[in-house]
Amino acid sequence: MGLVAAIAIAVVLLLVGLGGGYALGNYLGSRSSNSSSTSGSTSYTISETGSSLIYPLMQLWGPNFTKLYPNVQVSPQSTGSGTGISSAESGTVDIGGTDAYLLPSTAANYSLINVPVAISSQLVYYNLPGISAHINLNGTVLAMIYSGKITNWNDPMIQAANPSVSLPNLAIVPIHRQDGSGDTFMFTSMCYMSWSGWTYGYGTSVTWLSSSPSASGNAGMVTTLSHTTGGIAYIGISYESEAASSGLTYAALGTQAANLNGTNPANYALPTTANISADASLGLANLAPGSVAVSLILGGVPGATNLQLGKGGTMPAAGTTPYPDTNLEYTLIKTNPSDASKQKWVVAFLEWALAYGNSATYMNQVHFLPLTPAVVGYDMQALQAVTVSA
Repeated sequence: MGLVAAIAIAVVLLLVGLGGGYALGNYLGSRSSNSSSTSGSTSYTISETGSSLIYPLMQLWGPNFTKLYPNVQVSPQSTGSGTGISSAESGTVDIGGTDAYLLPSTAANYSLINVPVAISSQLVYYNLPGISAHINLNGTVLAMIYSGKITNWNDPMIQAANPSVSLPNLAIVPIHRQDGSGDTFMFTSMCYMSWSGWTYGYGTSVTWLSSSPSASGNAGMVTTLSHTTGGIAYIGISYESEAASSGLTYAALGTQAANLNGTNPANYALPTTANISADASLGLANLAPGSVAVSLILGGVPGATNLQLGKGGTMPAAGTTPYPDTNLEYTLIKTNPSDASKQKWVVAFLEWALAYGNSATYMNQVHFLPLTPAVVGYDMQALQAVTVSA
């Protein structure tokens, strides 16, 4: 914790003491052969692809970075986390965006680093005409729905957690992501950690029930669910406005206690800022020097290989009421790029994002939360390993 505190304090001092040229003037300038330069005549386009959840944030960041450095354009694409990971690994893109981190060993094999840039969350939406309440759903019930074990909305397990709601005798239609998706990673991690009967594993892609419809991207999930009466879908919080415009309602999700006692209303949490922050605080306590690969689902566990089947994360069974489906949004970049001159600007963009894009001004627009100073500190430390040149 001493190292974490030292890094956090250093970053705070930098952010307070330096102006808008921080990314280039402080970091790149000191490592470049042309340290006096903070702009250039050569034009660059930084390519980013991957997570549809992080895409709206990239759309905000890119133009604002270009206002400061007109020679650099940021070109993001919403292709799904699976594509973001594979494109970063192959080096066909400058930045891979993903909701699913790479294990440090995997990242090292491809000369990549995980650079988290925001705290996000996922909502579970449903299309139930006449019901506008935030019904209570826990990870066990969701796992059973997507496994085909619970097939109707008035199933006794769902009704018991929602005694004041008259649930219809209507078939549940579980919708999943067709593309390789960090949202799928988040959702399947929660199912895996909630119910020991879950047999689908977890990851950006799993083999779903043949009867489960699919959709591409978060936007596709919103559209498909809005046309599917009785449907249910997991959708990133940055699409909350689109889902609301489509008349969809999201659930209150169960904490770890709800997986043990699903009938107690106190065991369910809405995705408020306070509840998301509470879950992130639990998960981020698992950070260790040299790695920012950490799950925040159900309070978090340090690394996917340590997920505990049917046992959940570190979330306490009582006390605070965190929102269980919380996550870090990651970018992946090469430490040994083919073009170190261009990589100067890739790092500059990420450092600008961490120093200035990590604020409520940007995050509130996509319903994300800013990173904590400790995580920013880890990021700044990790970026020191990237090769750049003038």
